[in-house]
Amino acid sequence: MKRILLTTKAVIKDNLSSRATWFFIIFFPLFLTLIFALGFGAGTQVHQYVVVNNQQLGKYINQSQLFTAIYGTNEREAMLRGYIFVNVTNGKVNIYYPQNDKYLVPSLEAIITEYYDKSSPVIFNEHQSSANAYYVYVVSGMIGVIALSNGVFGVTGVASGYYRDKLIDRLAASPLRSYEWVVSLVIYEIVITLISTVPILLLSIVFGVIPIVGVAFLGFLVISTLMFSGLGAIIFGLTPKDKLFVANVAANVITIPLMFLSTAFFEIDAFPSILRPLVEYQPVSVIDAVIRDVMVYGQVPSLFDVFYIVLLTLAFIAVGSKLMKLRETD
Repeated sequence: MKRILLTTKAVIKDNLSSRATWFFIIFFPLFLTLIFALGFGAGTQVHQYVVVNNQQLGKYINQSQLFTAIYGTNEREAMLRGYIFVNVTNGKVNIYYPQNDKYLVPSLEAIITEYYDKSSPVIFNEHQSSANAYYVYVVSGMIGVIALSNGVFGVTGVASGYYRDKLIDRLAASPLRSYEWVVSLVIYEIVITLISTVPILLLSIVFGVIPIVGVAFLGFLVISTLMFSGLGAIIFGLTPKDKLFVANVAANVITIPLMFLSTAFFEIDAFPSILRPLVEYQPVSVIDAVIRDVMVYGQVPSLFDVFYIVLLTLAFIAVGSKLMKLRETD
């Protein structure tokens, strides 16, 4: 344990002394979050969705071609995604809408009135929600992206640099075991993930939502980073050591699709139907679903989602610790 702590301390001190490292763990996540939150926050594709708790009404709304109606009863989920939510109860129609979509409400009410027929008066109640719903969706989604990028790029980047600079030879000459080397790198990735997460959480406060940062949130953030660090170890372990650039190329090839083909920045309905099963159940999307449950809603996440991520974490760490060796003879 002492060797692990000493190695971890050395790795942290070495890497956090670099300005480039601070850029990628602080400013790059913030920049990416703001680009999506502000650049796509007013996107019509997101704001024209309507969640309706009445399937027949939803089908009728779809026929108008002005809105895309989805059947659902979860008002909080609809609000977080920046959708309009229509709840029909005892002849009353409650419409919950983002501030930016107020201009759409009269058209929606006209369609609903037509559906119920003018001979049967409809009572509408309008409720304006936070204008920052989509921003919070992106901010919470960025947590999974941070775990992904820090885990994969952190392990492959640090290990490649140490091989390139021959520092790995000094580590190999020490009593340090391969698994201790991997554990030290993983602890470093957890540290920088926690650092990267702080400004993102502060940004959520700016957008009007106080994040719920408790044991569940921190625990799952650590597990997520462990999982992607294990993936990074697998990538690096399979890389020929005389061609270290391959590790960074492979890391990009795997990470970029996981980042953008996920629900980190866009809801599942924004993707073509053929891709939705892949997007919904790939690790980043599942992580973000759990993070939103515990950070935004303050509710117990899906046990399936948690078990799925824990299982992948154990598998990636086990395989990564076997493949990533300090010495070729280990």
